[in-house]
Amino acid sequence: MALTSSMNWGINLLISLTFLTVTELIGLSWVCFIYTIMSLASLAFFIVFIPETKGCSLEQISMELAKQKYVRTPLCGVSQRREKLVPQELAERGKEQLY
Repeated sequence: MALTSSMNWGINLLISLTFLTVTELIGLSWVCFIYTIMSLASLAFFIVFIPETKGCSLEQISMELAKQKYVRTPLCGVSQRREKLVPQELAERGKEQLY
């Protein structure tokens, strides 16, 4: 959540600092077109890569995302074993069906 919030504030800052300069350089209609393309690209990313979590508990979501044997951490690119990433209680519950 902290990473997502930081990215949101960072992108908002970037847009706020560059909007007037870019508008003067290429015009308002092109700026709106570029922002539209970026929005459509992010929508496509969400549809393709983000799993549906409606009606699932946090434990179910954690177990679903941790089903891979190895998980690549996005910050350093080092692979870690799943057992290190999933708490022991969740790993034991994963053997049972969660509803």
